[in-house]
Amino acid sequence: MEKKTKVNARIFGNDYTFVGVESEEYLNKVCFTVDKKMREIAQNPALKPLRISVLTAVNMCDDYYKTKYMLDRANAELKKVKDELAELREDVAAWEEEKKYLKEEIQSYRKNGLR
Repeated sequence: MEKKTKVNARIFGNDYTFVGVESEEYLNKVCFTVDKKMREIAQNPALKPLRISVLTAVNMCDDYYKTKYMLDRANAELKKVKDELAELREDVAAWEEEKKYLKEEIQSYRKNGLR
């Protein structure tokens, strides 16, 4: 069983206790990021805490999906590059075989007195 980490954090003026398998540093970073985002959104004085919480969740979910989309695109591009590299390696192997064959042909011609 994984070791549990317990963190006490203040987010938007409220105290919370979080338990997870991540490091204390990671959990504190997550809490700090949520608090920071809530405070940014709370700059509009007309917003009540519940609306601030919902807008924070929506903004962070939006960030998540945009980041996931970019990561998926990067992984697809990486796969494409890896596939191209594999094809190039096959080409190099074929050229090495052809080079070996041509060297043998040249040696054969030289051996038989043909130049």
